[in-house]
Amino acid sequence: MKGWRRPLALALLAGAAALLLAACGGSGVAYPSINFVGNASCPTASASPYDPKPPAVNGDKIVGTAIAEMPHIHVGAGTKVDYNHDPPTSGCHYSQGSPDPAPIAPGSYDKEIAAEYWVHNLEHGYIVVLYNCPTGCTTEFDQLHAWQKSLPPDPAGNGQIPYAKVVVLPWHTMKDHFAVVSWDYYLGMSALDMTQVKAFFDNHVGHSPEGSLTG
Repeated sequence: MKGWRRPLALALLAGAAALLLAACGGSGVAYPSINFVGNASCPTASASPYDPKPPAVNGDKIVGTAIAEMPHIHVGAGTKVDYNHDPPTSGCHYSQGSPDPAPIAPGSYDKEIAAEYWVHNLEHGYIVVLYNCPTGCTTEFDQLHAWQKSLPPDPAGNGQIPYAKVVVLPWHTMKDHFAVVSWDYYLGMSALDMTQVKAFFDNHVGHSPEGSLTG
């Protein structure tokens, strides 16, 4: 009877360890090396990149593309930041309260908001879904809004964040019709693919410079 217990216990322990690694960003993920970059509007001088760079992911593979990281420092309201990637996946941003808060509140928006506001959301671990629909995309927006509203509270918030960290916004300058971004990661789509949106969210939620307990 005792002979099979040790192998079984070891197998169970190994299985539990594998599940934990998959949930928290397994060591088997092939993370790319990305640069720490800036410009005159957001210089790297006196700034440090987020470590790890790029952030870890959930699961055993990366969904999306890692983008060179810009500094995550605060700039004064009204300052125009020249982001190196469109749409931004990192960079300098505003930090302020009402009446024009940064980060912005979670939700689905039908009016464009300057990136300097919502890049702060990325720093806090949000997933931002962007749409570029010159002729309109009511059906797709409704899909995204319904998904955003259906999400449970942020899983990394330990019960202290009572909502999902998701923002849906229009963004007219990007080349793709739809995109999903998190800190340092980007996924563009020519047409809305909710399977891909959900996969990106699951892969990146909870990982950012200030992700765990920031609203």
